[in-house]
Amino acid sequence: MEKSNLVAGEIFFAAISVVLASAVLFLPFLMAKIALQDAWISVILGTAAAIPFVMISIALLLRFPEKSIIEILDELLGSILGRVVGVIYAITFLLSSALIISQVEEFITISLMPETPAIAIRVLFMLVIYMGIYEGALPIVRTNVYVMPVGFIVISLVILLSIPNMSGENLTPVLAGGIFPVIEGAFLGFAWLCQIPLVILVFFKYLNKDKLKPILKLKGALTVVAVGFALLLGALATMAIFGPQQTSTMYYPSFNMARIISIGGFLEHIEVIFVGVWIAAAYIASTLFGFMAIITITQIIERKNYKTILVPTTAALFVLPSFIIRDISHLIFVLDSYFPIAMISLGAIVPLILWLISLAKAKGEPEYPEEKENSRKAS
Repeated sequence: MEKSNLVAGEIFFAAISVVLASAVLFLPFLMAKIALQDAWISVILGTAAAIPFVMISIALLLRFPEKSIIEILDELLGSILGRVVGVIYAITFLLSSALIISQVEEFITISLMPETPAIAIRVLFMLVIYMGIYEGALPIVRTNVYVMPVGFIVISLVILLSIPNMSGENLTPVLAGGIFPVIEGAFLGFAWLCQIPLVILVFFKYLNKDKLKPILKLKGALTVVAVGFALLLGALATMAIFGPQQTSTMYYPSFNMARIISIGGFLEHIEVIFVGVWIAAAYIASTLFGFMAIITITQIIERKNYKTILVPTTAALFVLPSFIIRDISHLIFVLDSYFPIAMISLGAIVPLILWLISLAKAKGEPEYPEEKENSRKAS
């Protein structure tokens, strides 16, 4: 992938799509199981917790603007430990892509085309993923610049048209179960938002370096706020329509919310648009995670062209869903247990540790590239 071709907004837009691709369908159900009608409070707390970690990840990358995450790991942790952590990142990216593919399969076979074999869906989905990865991240990231705003518009439209079906009584009483379920739900929301720094960690190296400014931290924080706001609206809407008990038994409350919209008997079947946009977002997310895995592996084994490992890596991606996900119940279990741990570990804890190490190794050194250059000239 060529350097200096991306701008910050494109990376942040990509991060938004990656989070919303899985969160829109599954997160309202998962959080309702834990926090019930207080799920919206969990979203707010999870969003607030994610903001500093995204800013820390950007601060870390600003100290090494020309280095990839693998090179940063090598420099700060040493070649052996750095490569071990790099392999963990690559495996996680590959599994995350496979997990999104599994979500698409399960959703289509359960809600849309129950007679269609899951393998047929996977074959078609993998073909377009392969083509997307082959062309590189630049086309898919720039395509997402158009897809992501459409996604926000569709989400807003579904929520607005669902207002007649909402009842404020479904959101009360507040904190009926105490604060601990809310905190547990916030942990889940925080984990989903930790995908944002993962995207930034991989693609930051390919930013146009002429535009590396401290304001990037603010843009990163606003990205988290934008995603958190979308998740908040989704949590409030699904809970206000179905109530906590019913929402906690629905795998796809957002889809069901779109499906019951009926305005005057002539505006119906909004779920068709909803599904189309969601599948487009899922494609972008799975392709980006697949590309992130391949580019990370390429850097670990020190290859110049990622396409040399494209076929074996996508072949592994094709078979992985069959090994990691058995059925919808197992998918929910993975999203509720293993997925949050992986995202928080690699999207929050590891960048925090790396940032602290970088500060300890470079006390008094300017943080931003232009400041470093000025200090060299002054000396």
